[in-house]
Amino acid sequence: MKTRLYLILLVLIFDTTAFAVCLYAQNEIHWLPNQPGKWSYKHQLYGEIGDYKLTPGEVAGYRQKIETMVETFHQNPVLKNPVGFEPSVNVRIFDENTGFMRTPLTKPLTKLLVGGRIAILFCPYFQDKSGQVQKHCMEVTSCDIDFNYPKSTAESYLNYGADGYHEDLSAAADKLNRVFIKPRVVKELAEGVTAYSSGIIVVAGTTRPPYWIPVTIDELFKLQLDYYELNYKLNKEEYVSEIINVIKNDRATYSPEQLKLPAYYNSSTIARITDNENENPYMQFNPEYFDRSLPRNDVQIIAVHTLTEVYNDNCNCSKYNNYEAQKHCEFVKQIDANALKALLDVK
Repeated sequence: MKTRLYLILLVLIFDTTAFAVCLYAQNEIHWLPNQPGKWSYKHQLYGEIGDYKLTPGEVAGYRQKIETMVETFHQNPVLKNPVGFEPSVNVRIFDENTGFMRTPLTKPLTKLLVGGRIAILFCPYFQDKSGQVQKHCMEVTSCDIDFNYPKSTAESYLNYGADGYHEDLSAAADKLNRVFIKPRVVKELAEGVTAYSSGIIVVAGTTRPPYWIPVTIDELFKLQLDYYELNYKLNKEEYVSEIINVIKNDRATYSPEQLKLPAYYNSSTIARITDNENENPYMQFNPEYFDRSLPRNDVQIIAVHTLTEVYNDNCNCSKYNNYEAQKHCEFVKQIDANALKALLDVK
């Protein structure tokens, strides 16, 4: 009986897979790469903008900044005259900057820079069974432009959890999770405009302090010990006590001078820390980058999440296996770095 059920299951899986492949093939036949496209932007703000308690004038000014950013990207030749796809644009306001600007978790949003995201989706056209032209906008390649959102400038953040059960442990984990491994530079597009291997272009003021700063060995050890010691105090699990002892012993091997050095990733220890320079230094966002004398709705940093790999030598857009990714690739190659710099309210 089990054998029969197993065989039936295999048949069902095969049939479902075959149906999906067939359906995809049918849709693929009906893609319309030569269909004239249009620019699609609804001029709406989604998210928590009301929680920032901006004045009507500040909201109007903020909307104008977003309009300028959107229109700047619209001027890219691939989006200005789209063919075979529709650039579908939406805007969302973020409230996730707490902690990246040395702001206590209890501080209201009225004390924070207003952060947001402009998402440009590359939605390819296809023809449905009735002959109507439709756009496919589910799980398509996109370019996300984040502004005043420090966390989005990097990836490869540490990942310590607290299961949400204890506020202090969550805060200790949050501090650790602001540390990340620095990505390599793919290309300097202009002064203050850098494309990284993480798939992010960071646009920053050139007269401001650096937006990323190294994490010292001592800082990272302390963050880890604070986290694990509180974890052990709350849960009394023996393996956590063992981790604490290993980290303390590891830290004791460094001299006071070495503890002040930048920390680098090392996979051979529990703490994952070494003073040996390598391509993986630990970094964190520098809260001193922001100019606090400026209005909270000014644009001070931009992170463009896109296909930065196209800046590698001999990258051909034809390597992508779907039309919208090819158009995204062409779009990235024609990004105007100086136009991006002009969007900043810091210099």
